Parts: sequence; structure tokens; C-alpha cells
Amino acid sequence: MASVFLQFHPFLSVPTKRTLPHAKFFFPLRAEVGKVKTKQIALKWSAFLRRPVVEPPSLEEREAEEEEEIEEEEEEIEEEVRQTDVRGRRGRKQELVQWEDMILEDTVPLVGFVRMILHSGKYENGDRLTPEHETAILDKLLPFHPEYEKKIGCGVDYIKVGLHPQFDKSRCLFIVRKDGEVEDFSFWKCIKGLIRQKYPLYADYFMHKHFHKKRD
Repeated sequence: MASVFLQFHPFLSVPTKRTLPHAKFFFPLRAEVGKVKTKQIALKWSAFLRRPVVEPPSLEEREAEEEEEIEEEEEEIEEEVRQTDVRGRRGRKQELVQWEDMILEDTVPLVGFVRMILHSGKYENGDRLTPEHETAILDKLLPFHPEYEKKIGCGVDYIKVGLHPQFDKSRCLFIVRKDGEVEDFSFWKCIKGLIRQKYPLYADYFMHKHFHKKRD
């Protein structure tokens, strides 16, 4: 009985020719399962490695991209122009400051010189200027008056100090011509004429900033 049990027990019996037919059912099944798995893996790798298909952009998308590129280029150009304007204004301002300093160097000493003559008490009304002061007025100031030819007429005999004909409390300079005629002149008009002749590009800016309240 024991031998019979061992022979036919499916787990304890040693395989014999009688048990071999059972293997026929397991080996083909295992092989089929392996084939299925191999095929599935191959399909997965094929899908993974397959180059994706990209559809070309539509006309609307291309137009939108072109518009975006154009807008970016316009913004870059505007920024460059703005930076150029800023640099230009900065350079223009520096240039004005430099010329302003030069104009002040030319005019401030002359203004101080004339004010000294008129208000220092050195000269009384009707006094003739010293030869040194008279030469300075004739050479450095009077030629820049806008009506220079009319003022000197037949020629200058001398320069004197006196009260302004329209403003009794103000003093000004007078030209005494060779024919005896007397003509007053504004030294501020001479200063402005000097600036216009020597610095024509910067005269308006300078005078608006410094002389716009001055009486001619």
C-alpha cells in the first residue's frame, strides 16, 4: 500500500513514466506566457522609442508668434531710443553747464566793474571816467550794444556818469559825443549783446536763466 501511495501521490511520489504526461500541460503554457510578456515588453519599448509626431503650427499660431516677436523687437528699439535720449539729455546738460561757466567768466567781471563805477561812490554825477575805466568801457562793453553805431554817432569824446533820464534814483553811463550831444546807454544791453555774439547757441538759455528779470 505504501508503495502504491508513493507512486500515485502527486507531491510525494518520485516522477516516473506515469507522471511524465502531467508535464506536457505545464511546459507549453509557460512558454506561451513568456512569449506574451516578451511581446508586451517589446511593444512598450517600441512606443517609448518611437519619435513623437509633432503637428506643424497653424496659421493663427504662426501669426501670433510673429506678432510677439515684432512686439519684442519694438520694445527693444524703444528702450534703446529712450536710453539714447537720456544719454543725449545728460550730455546736453553737461554741455550747457560748461558753456554757462565760460559765459559767467566773461560777463561777471564786466558787471562787477560797471557796478563799481556806478555805485562805489568813486564818481559823482557828471564826472568823467578815468582814462583806464573809459578805455575798458569803449573796448570791452560798448561795441556789443545793439545800437552801437547810433549811440556813438559822430564819435565818442568821453564817457561820464549821471542820473538816468527816466529813473531819477538810478545812475547810468553816458556817451558825450564829439559834437557835444549826450546819449545814455544800458550796460545790460551791452552784456546781452556780448553773449549773443560770442555764444549764439547758448545765449537764450543763459539769459533766460540769469537776466530775464533785468531791466534793459
